[in-house]
Amino acid sequence: MMRKAMGMAGRAATLDGRTHESVNRLNEPSPQQMLKLVEDHGQIGLWSIDLKTGENRLSEGFYRITGLMPSNSIGDVLHDLFHPDDLRIREEMAAALLAGIPIHREFRIVRPDRTVRWIEFKAEIVLDAHARPAQANGVIFDITGRHEAHRLIQRSEARYQGLVQAIASVVWTATQDGFARSCPGWFELTGQSESEWHNGGWDKAVHPDDRVRSWNAWRTAVANGAPYDEDLRIKCTDGRYRWLNSRAIPVLNEDRSVREWIGVMVALSDGTRYRPSADESAPDVITGSLVRCARAMLNWSIGDLATAAGVSGSSIKRFEDEGGTALRERTRVAVRKALENAGITFLAPQPGKVGIIFEPKVETAPWRGGDFDI
Repeated sequence: MMRKAMGMAGRAATLDGRTHESVNRLNEPSPQQMLKLVEDHGQIGLWSIDLKTGENRLSEGFYRITGLMPSNSIGDVLHDLFHPDDLRIREEMAAALLAGIPIHREFRIVRPDRTVRWIEFKAEIVLDAHARPAQANGVIFDITGRHEAHRLIQRSEARYQGLVQAIASVVWTATQDGFARSCPGWFELTGQSESEWHNGGWDKAVHPDDRVRSWNAWRTAVANGAPYDEDLRIKCTDGRYRWLNSRAIPVLNEDRSVREWIGVMVALSDGTRYRPSADESAPDVITGSLVRCARAMLNWSIGDLATAAGVSGSSIKRFEDEGGTALRERTRVAVRKALENAGITFLAPQPGKVGIIFEPKVETAPWRGGDFDI
């Protein structure tokens, strides 16, 4: 009984094994099926040409990528598909095939429906018994998507570079621990050589009164991985100190650790940014005497202020003689804005007390390697 059961089990195992073997043979894809699968999903086409007779074989993927019909020959492809700007590549490839030189090129084709595609073309040469080129076998890839992505990246980088150049005098980077890398913009700004930069010379270009403050702020930012933002004076190529704003942010890894720092230095056209303290708020209403004092600081006549504010001279005179409440709100705002645009800051440090700060504003052109003034 036991022997019979063991025999049946053995036969079952044998039958089962044969069954699986048969199924495996049934489901095993043919080379043609595998090739079609690759071509359908990989944007790939295969081709082969007899260099002696000109006879060629082209795969379905080749026709699909090029948009050609089976009636077309490889000669038609080489002569009719090439983009006009890539005809030189066509001639080079034809010469390489006849010379037995392998090919790997990228070029554009214009399909019969007039759409443009980017193609990667690879070819290997088979030699005959006399070591002469007899056959060329190759593959083409549709790489239009890759080229489009690369073009978009280039366009984005160009926009970024243009934006940075438009707003910044210097673009700089630093290692994760805060050591600055080579910075050509800094050399143009300060006139320092690269060796001076690497030997700590950049610190000498910072105004003595700003070195400790700006350095401490930078070390604090690096230690905490926090943004850096400081105003400081830099000695430029003409020997003059000019105010710039230096700011940087950390570039983070996936684990939130700092990979590097990227920063810019922007020229401050009004010298330095004044930041009034919390108790130095601006007064809601300015008086006629404040307007008169501000005009005197600017060395403006009534006519000068009237022109800057776009109001009449009589309105300015009434403002100063009778106070701001004697005029319409729109006129008061225009006068105040004209004075503030000229460098006047009105302050109210304490209740019942008002003050004026005057910071001259000099019209300047954008900096071009030391050609700006503030």
